[in-house]
Amino acid sequence: MRRQDVYERDQLPMLLRTLSELNDRQRLIDNDQDNLVRSVPVALRRLHGDVKQLKAVLEQREASDHAAWVKQREHADGRLSEVEALTRRLEERLGGLDDSVRYLLGRVEFVRRELMFEMRYGASSPGENEDTLKAKTEIIAKEKVAAAASNGQLRLNLGCGHIALDGYLNVDRRALPGVDIVSEVDELPFKNGELTEIFSAHLLEHFPQEQMARELLPYWFSLLKPGGEFHAVVPDAQAMMKNYIDGDYPYAYLREVTFGGQDYDGDFHFNMFTPESLSATLKEAGFVDISVIETGRRNGNCYEFEIVAKRATSA
Repeated sequence: MRRQDVYERDQLPMLLRTLSELNDRQRLIDNDQDNLVRSVPVALRRLHGDVKQLKAVLEQREASDHAAWVKQREHADGRLSEVEALTRRLEERLGGLDDSVRYLLGRVEFVRRELMFEMRYGASSPGENEDTLKAKTEIIAKEKVAAAASNGQLRLNLGCGHIALDGYLNVDRRALPGVDIVSEVDELPFKNGELTEIFSAHLLEHFPQEQMARELLPYWFSLLKPGGEFHAVVPDAQAMMKNYIDGDYPYAYLREVTFGGQDYDGDFHFNMFTPESLSATLKEAGFVDISVIETGRRNGNCYEFEIVAKRATSA
């Protein structure tokens, strides 16, 4: 009985208070859960909206930055193209300048040699009579000419100028170094049917067409032995005109090769040739087995072609 009194007096009230506190806490928890159930979706929706808005801002900024980058890249590419084009133009101009300088130096050196020759041996005035303008025939390399004649291999390099060729008797109207025979090309010191070959490089264009066709070619033809060879290198008018029209050949070069440099009396051109035109002229002069070895070959400022023809072995 006494223990029950103690229980009812002391422990039972304490137990009831504890139960009451637990009940209050449970109600608070229930309220918090209800609040969370209601507030969390709202907060999540708000957060989702903020994230979506932030994403849109980032995408817009990224697009703007990309557009700016593309614009800067296009600008840089444009400037680079301009620089490359300018570089190409400068290289072309420098290349043209180099060609011009080389050409001028070549012309200066050529004229210098001509002037030195005239100063050494004396120049002829255009006012003098024709006889004094003609070169006096002289065989300088007598032993060389005699040896070639004894071997039956008289090969002439007509109008050799400063370019003497091995294996040939080099002929020019001036006694330049390397010249074996001083003579006009129409008064050579040989008999009919005595020559094995007549070669010339850039000689024929110095004579008018009628003089070449009526006088020179028949004369040279008569000097060749049966089967003898006529061999010539001349400017290729067809190739020069084609390359000029195509924009690959300067007008200054075309004019110079067509009319000659005209720096001295023997530097004028009076004729032009194509492979077909010269072949026809050689045929009219009696030559046979006419063959064009090469056409459109570049030689300095000139395009040239090479042609070979023969005197028939029998009449």
